Amino acid sequence: MPSIQKPSRLQLILIVAVVVLLVVSVFLAMGYFSAVSTKADLETEIEWRETRISSLEGLNINKLKNDRDEAERKLAEEAPFPEEIDNLEFLEHIINAVQEAGIGGYSYTPTGVGTVGIGGRTYKANSYTIELNSAEQLRRLIKFLRLIEELPYNTLEINDITLSSAGDDTWKLNFNIEIITQ
Repeated sequence: MPSIQKPSRLQLILIVAVVVLLVVSVFLAMGYFSAVSTKADLETEIEWRETRISSLEGLNINKLKNDRDEAERKLAEEAPFPEEIDNLEFLEHIINAVQEAGIGGYSYTPTGVGTVGIGGRTYKANSYTIELNSAEQLRRLIKFLRLIEELPYNTLEINDITLSSAGDDTWKLNFNIEIITQ
C-alpha cells in the first residue's frame, strides 16, 4: 500500500493562501455587485426626480400662491361657521318662530359657550335651552321645529329633545340648540 506523504510546510502555506484569496475574492465580488445594484437604483431615482422637476418647470408659483390666498379668503368669508352669534338676534328668531307657529308659552335660556373639535380645529359651541308649552295641537310644536331648522345658521343642531303630554292636549317640548362658531 502506498504511503501518503504529509504536505510540506510550504504546501500548507500555499493552500491556506489560496483559500484566503478565494474568500477575499468572493467578498469583493459580493461588494461589487451590491455597489452596482445600488448605483442602478440611484440612477433610476435621479431620472424619476429629474422628470418630476421638469414637469414642475411650467408651473407659475406666484399664481399658485395667489390662488391659495384667494381660496383662504373665500373660506374665511364664506365658511359655514359664523364668526359670532348675537344672543339678542337669536332670541328674536326664536320669538318670531314661536309667534309664527302659534305657541302659547316658551322659555329661552342661553346655557353657555363650550368648545368642540372638528377636522383638527377647535370651535366655540354656543348652547341654548328652549322649553315650549302648547295647549294646542302637536303640529304647532312640529311647525316650530321646522322654523328653527330654517334659521340662517348653517351649524345649528337640535339635540336632547323631549316631548311630553299632560293628557289634556297640553304638550311640553324641551330641547337644546347648539350653534358652532369660529
